Amino acid sequence: MATNRLVIFNDTHGWHSEQLTRSLSQLGVDAVLTDLAACRIDLDSPTGLYIPGLDNELPAAAMVRGIAPGFLEQITLRMDVLHTLAELGIPVFNPATAIEYTVDKARTSLRLHQAGLSTPRTWACEDSSMAKHIITRELNMGNKIVMKPLFGCQGKGITLIEELGQFEQLAPVGEAYYLQEYIAPEKEGIWQDWRLLVIDNEVCAAMSRRSNKWITNFAQGASCFATTVTEDMKQLAIKATAAVNADYAGVDLIRDKDGHFTVLEVNSVPAWKGLYQATGVDVAMHLAQALIRRIEQKQATHAL
Repeated sequence: MATNRLVIFNDTHGWHSEQLTRSLSQLGVDAVLTDLAACRIDLDSPTGLYIPGLDNELPAAAMVRGIAPGFLEQITLRMDVLHTLAELGIPVFNPATAIEYTVDKARTSLRLHQAGLSTPRTWACEDSSMAKHIITRELNMGNKIVMKPLFGCQGKGITLIEELGQFEQLAPVGEAYYLQEYIAPEKEGIWQDWRLLVIDNEVCAAMSRRSNKWITNFAQGASCFATTVTEDMKQLAIKATAAVNADYAGVDLIRDKDGHFTVLEVNSVPAWKGLYQATGVDVAMHLAQALIRRIEQKQATHAL
């Protein structure tokens, strides 16, 4: 095993990989940067896997920072690599199960609901007539509906439906409808939510995101500010991370007009540039230290 080398998976390595590589180097661990799409199942290898840059050895641990879009078959092969690494005893951060639970928004909603956590009312289906029925019913009750791609990030492709005519003009991505209750802001015209980064059952950093439009993602131009975290917020974020089997996650919370927090989304490969700029917290070092702890725990177990 390549005991002093850790692999970071991403399809586009940039600022986040540089931050992680720097932090790991300070802790005495080298990082190999590669793409899951470049890996392969190869039964000529003793492990059955080939990972570029590791000379047919296994990494000490693996960090998943991104998985490129692809066909079902391509995604399946990439997840096969992550599942196999875990089966071979390699710490994978986050594990494949966490990614599977969070890349699919419907699955995330189900996991949160089954864990008894507060999350917006949600519906997912393939039947356009059923989707129309749900939206019509909710609009008639005075509620607005957010329609999102089942697979999506950074606020891209989401629509706020305020009247039925909007829905009739929309084409669902992949012929699947993911519909979520719209949570109105506490103060009219001021949209705000909170991103809490959880690592190993602790909130590492937190920020509020504010915007003059209803989409509050950093990538969509929202302003980010350091924020205090109440115990309720902390526990909700930690429990949401555990509900999707994640070691670390970016948990998005929103507060309704009654002052209650609810979980909007859980991201198992969260970016943290906005969080770093808002708080100054060295998230990469926190992640690197968590990875080192896993490597040391594994080595200690093998030494017994």
